[in-house]
Amino acid sequence: GGVNGALPAARMVAEETARLTGAQVRVHEHLRLFELRDLVVPPSPPGRLRPATPADADLVLAWYLDFGRAAAEQAGRTEPHGSPTETFTIEDVSERIDAGLVSLWEDEAGQTVHLTAVSPPAYGVSRVGPVYTPVEHRGHGYAGAAVAEVSRRILDAGDRACLFTDQANPTSNRIYEALGYRPVVDMANLVVC
Repeated sequence: GGVNGALPAARMVAEETARLTGAQVRVHEHLRLFELRDLVVPPSPPGRLRPATPADADLVLAWYLDFGRAAAEQAGRTEPHGSPTETFTIEDVSERIDAGLVSLWEDEAGQTVHLTAVSPPAYGVSRVGPVYTPVEHRGHGYAGAAVAEVSRRILDAGDRACLFTDQANPTSNRIYEALGYRPVVDMANLVVC
């Protein structure tokens, strides 16, 4: 049904598959892999980043499940972003919370307004994501501050920090580049139908 991977190889595989099957290739989304080079810490908005706790599991699950829809909307698409978080369960997020992989930003009133998660390091690399701010809390700098803090923790642990962005979302690309993330490779999710 499709190919997901680095360009130009992913496009070549998709086009050859389409040629052999009489199908067409359609781009679902263009992604870019970024790696943090030199962290640039932005001004911090009021509030604090804290680890998610078991009491946050329902909120974390709701935000994980909404991430794909929100990411697609920000990129101007109607089809959901192809995020594995769309199939998460309460058990999945509880495991991530227990492992210390989910952080939440609380504003100065103590309201939870943002989520930044990470993957456990694999071969010395940890991926930041998902990064989610509900629409009513966007534009306050929560994402930049949270991603900077989580990225700093990754670097302090001796690992490399990376993340993926949707190239059609200029806001997230701008935020991450301002933090010191630099492009590594362009990728694509290609549908063969």
